[in-house]
Amino acid sequence: MRKILAIVFAGGRAEEMSVLTFMRPKSAVIFGGGYRMIDFALTNLFNTPSVKNVGILTQYRPYSLVDHVGMGMAWDFMGSSRSIRILPPHLKLSQSEWYRGTADALFQNIDFLNLYQPDDVLIVSGDHAYSMSYEPLLRFHMEHAADFTLAVTPVENASRRFGIAEINAEGRIIGYEEKPEYPKTNLASMTVYIFRREVLVEELKNHARGKTRPKSFHIYDEILPDLIKHRRAFGWIHHGRWDYVRTLDAYFQAHMSMLGEAPEVDIAAWNVRTNPWSKSAPFKSLSRYQNGAVVRNSIICGGCHIAGKVEHSVLSPGVKVGRGAVVKNSVLWNDVVVEEGAVVDRVICDKRCVISKKSFVGWGEKTPPNKELPRSLSCGASVLGMNVCVPEGIRVGRNCIIYPNAGGTDFPAKRVPSGTTVRVKKLKKML
Repeated sequence: MRKILAIVFAGGRAEEMSVLTFMRPKSAVIFGGGYRMIDFALTNLFNTPSVKNVGILTQYRPYSLVDHVGMGMAWDFMGSSRSIRILPPHLKLSQSEWYRGTADALFQNIDFLNLYQPDDVLIVSGDHAYSMSYEPLLRFHMEHAADFTLAVTPVENASRRFGIAEINAEGRIIGYEEKPEYPKTNLASMTVYIFRREVLVEELKNHARGKTRPKSFHIYDEILPDLIKHRRAFGWIHHGRWDYVRTLDAYFQAHMSMLGEAPEVDIAAWNVRTNPWSKSAPFKSLSRYQNGAVVRNSIICGGCHIAGKVEHSVLSPGVKVGRGAVVKNSVLWNDVVVEEGAVVDRVICDKRCVISKKSFVGWGEKTPPNKELPRSLSCGASVLGMNVCVPEGIRVGRNCIIYPNAGGTDFPAKRVPSGTTVRVKKLKKML
């Protein structure tokens, strides 16, 4: 049996996610109420028995990610036969640098790639939401004696959001473009790669020695073109739901697709595994519903206390909705408090936000895109960073961004116009 080593890219921030990634990498962003983005990749690896050892490449504000992954027990990656290792940038005898891209991160960890003497290296992204076992992909790779295999999936309206591959009848990759203006196919890269280890190590060393011209220190820009020209490079097609939540709009729409009688994303059916023992996600008791509470078409996690109305929303553990309060079309993270009489409509709230009495977040009909991030936030949802306290009686429009820890005098006197951003006036400690 061939030995497989898995690498998870989990260190990037993704600026398009704005305040949701101020204090954490995108792989640690909460998704589906009770999960983190990295849970999907780790669950897929758990469902792939061929994978025994996993390395997680992390860099940007890694605390919440490291705390969440822990020893890997939630995904059965611990003990003498299976393991998870966190791989941050590190000092070396010679020059030391931050990871400058995916290819550079792998090059800086060549010792780890060789440690277990794997036959193949499976590389996956830690910030995509999908459910699959990688076993069929690994079999395809071996059956075709491939040096490199790329997993792709058909997408609607293929755009500059994706890397696009061309594949012939044999399955060989005959072309690849990263975010082309005019895509030649609808086959988008899932950022799931398999390399023969010797091939990967050789290519990484060639680029590091300057035998090729590096452009961005990323696999797609430096390694893929040479592989397609000179190696046995194949494409494997995945048919199934795959969410690439690169923007705030995509994040919001992915959550709305989890709701309804026949949801497009039935996240419960995916049997996603997570770590309920981490310090940042302590176990929550059962949810409570007070007399007069109304809940329709929503996902409610443990420890919530509902006294008002919740419609078409996803609530993470510990959310409190006061009497007479209304939450609709929204995604509220852990321990958000919506006080009596407040209204939250089409909103994404980071942890521990407080929507004070009689305030209205998501107000108005006009929805100009956010002026700061027009390509990321135009769907009408407003986004609140961690520990925001919306003052009593204020109205916040649509497509607004509120920076973490904003409160009181950081807000205008009466309302925040749609499409605008509220920043913190004085430096405050972010917890």
